[in-house]
Amino acid sequence: MHACELADSGEAMLDESDLRSNLVGADRDHDACVVVQNGRIVGWGLIWTGRKRWADVHPDSRGQGIGTWLLKWAAWRAKQLGADRTGQTIDDARTEIGPWLASHGYTPRYHSWILAGEVHGISPATPATPQEHDAVLDLFELAFREFSDRPPVGPERWRARTVERLDFRSEDLVVVRDGGVPVAVAFFLGNWVDNIAVAASHRGRGLGRALLAGRGRLELSTDSNTGALGFYERLGFEVSRSYTHWAVDL
Repeated sequence: MHACELADSGEAMLDESDLRSNLVGADRDHDACVVVQNGRIVGWGLIWTGRKRWADVHPDSRGQGIGTWLLKWAAWRAKQLGADRTGQTIDDARTEIGPWLASHGYTPRYHSWILAGEVHGISPATPATPQEHDAVLDLFELAFREFSDRPPVGPERWRARTVERLDFRSEDLVVVRDGGVPVAVAFFLGNWVDNIAVAASHRGRGLGRALLAGRGRLELSTDSNTGALGFYERLGFEVSRSYTHWAVDL
């Protein structure tokens, strides 16, 4: 994974905790695979929400048809799981990938961006208590469920992505409360804003900004499905990288 990231974007972004959390709920015997040559892993694939996959080929082993095989494997497995399509989000800097995917019937479905910026001020957010974890993770799911065409994410996967990560610290999951009840929540991985959500009943009160205030320079990702790009740009965040999600109907 790191070899691919470094070759394609110059930065290794994923780590062991990321991979472990995305394997939760997957059938490891059928939803993930590796391609091995001479005892060395040169390609890998993972179906992680039915419709979405991660797959890549080591830079030294590209041009042998391994990527094409992974496309066929992903479509085959996603169809077995009952998905109506399968796709992957690709860095727009990889200009050769779009035409290659298009030649296999893939089309762009939505766009996403990485932004960086800093929100000044003092945040009222404090760490969520262990007793609040379930309610807080439910708040994430309820907020993201509002976006159209998004498969639901169960509690097991939310816990794996947050409080059950190998590197989890209590200060990573922070909340703003109203009457003692969490109404806004954010999960941080260092200076990366992994997830942020505000209850529908409390939007328009500046709580999203409050969650990000006073934490120094931050990075985060959003996509065109959420309509949140303008919100972050108004806070002073600037786009540093863009991506396109390419998918094929099954």
